[in-house]
Amino acid sequence: MNDTRPTIDPKGPWTTLWPPVLLALLWSVGPAIPVLLNGQLIGHGQTDLYPSVWGLWTFATSQPSLLSETNLLGFPNGMGFAYSSPLKGWLAWPMIPIMGLPNAWNMLVLAARFATVITSWMAARAWGLGPRGAITAAAIYGCAPFFHGYAVEGIVEGTDGWTLALWAWALGRQRFALSALFLGITVWSSWYLGICACLLTVLSALGDRRRLWSLAGLGLMLPQWFAFADAFPNRTPLPPEIRSQMGASLQIPSPGYKDGLQWSAMTAWVGGLTLIAALQSRTRWLWLVPIPAILSLGAGPWYDLPILSDIRFPYRWHAATLALLALCAGTTADRDRLGWLWAPLIILEGMWTSPVEPILPGADPAVPAIYTQVDAPIIEVPGPVAKPPGEINPSRSRAKYLLYYQTLHGQPSPWVPDFNSVGVTGSSEELLSYRAQDPVEGLPWTPLQAPDLETLRMSGIRYLMIQRCAFRADCAASGRARQIQIQLETLGATVQHDDGERCLMRID
Repeated sequence: MNDTRPTIDPKGPWTTLWPPVLLALLWSVGPAIPVLLNGQLIGHGQTDLYPSVWGLWTFATSQPSLLSETNLLGFPNGMGFAYSSPLKGWLAWPMIPIMGLPNAWNMLVLAARFATVITSWMAARAWGLGPRGAITAAAIYGCAPFFHGYAVEGIVEGTDGWTLALWAWALGRQRFALSALFLGITVWSSWYLGICACLLTVLSALGDRRRLWSLAGLGLMLPQWFAFADAFPNRTPLPPEIRSQMGASLQIPSPGYKDGLQWSAMTAWVGGLTLIAALQSRTRWLWLVPIPAILSLGAGPWYDLPILSDIRFPYRWHAATLALLALCAGTTADRDRLGWLWAPLIILEGMWTSPVEPILPGADPAVPAIYTQVDAPIIEVPGPVAKPPGEINPSRSRAKYLLYYQTLHGQPSPWVPDFNSVGVTGSSEELLSYRAQDPVEGLPWTPLQAPDLETLRMSGIRYLMIQRCAFRADCAASGRARQIQIQLETLGATVQHDDGERCLMRID
């Protein structure tokens, strides 16, 4: 397959830089203004935000290398852990001591949104698009509801669409050695963006086989893969019916601005204007769009193949679909005398008709003062609850105190949280009595006894925190929470502090 060779602007590509810079500033900061003014974390507190921020802190402050386990969870033995975005962790390493964890998180989200617009514009120029086509491509890819949804949910590895775009820029400029390096960096930012880069490498090689040299960058991901395999040796492929639920939906969604704050922003939505512009291009790249689009549905016999069988969120192939659509639609914009209108219209359509709310939500970054008294290993009751993939977990909000609050006190916990059911077998059976105190678990209730407290003492746990808010949404002192406190006091534990919403007990 032959394709258009990159064209070089005789005045230099940076003479037309102000449109993408303006777009990048508006897109990165505009939807986040309410969150920033309120001093919140960018993201939805009921989804992946707090686990992602905790992981960023764990990776960046423990040791800036590829982790395969952590002793902060599953105490005293630890548990397998591999951070989903080592690149984010490396970037956060020098930032957290200077500006603090919440500011570092917000800065990285904003920088990723800004860079995704700029690099997608650069990639479009490198692949031969003019100023109008490049800004249209940046609107389709960099401002996509797909990437916006990652920021809404607080999915750390999703917002760095700039790594895939930077790889595409190097490949378009025929800098094959550099493209291999950037492919490796793309994998370090996200497994899913990495597999999209591999697919696009193969598809683009139909026009120039030299582009296959880009795959040499896979060698850079081997340490990360070995760390992940060591962390989760017991992971299993998703059942086909669950994988299809994690695929792109073909239904017309309800606009996100109508329904208010949504707990899930997973989307592979493409607006009608993008499809119209892409179809009008009649480029050869248009024939390749169905390949990642079909893969993103999450169904088909190809998911029985190695590597593909490990994919848990097939809708994330959508990044490759967006890259191809952006190239096609950009071609149409270059041919249109009013081509500058495509970009703002596409963005407006995405903000008002996609299932993702246009304004970024925020979450509380504060840690209650009671945690300043925690100076030894602690167990929180109720703890995490593991649910099968595809099943809504009502205990998801507990990540705030089980993980995020740990970033203040830094003390380990015996609980083993459920990280999307990747290789997690659940907490130790020694904690069964404490799990039985949780109505969400659905276990037969049993009173706490002296051996249960002795188990904690022997393992080195010195504190137990009763989370009253987790038992009742109105934070009132529920009967179950009061019952647990009375049992523990009878067994010899003492109340060290009580702030009304939670009770800290000393158990040694």
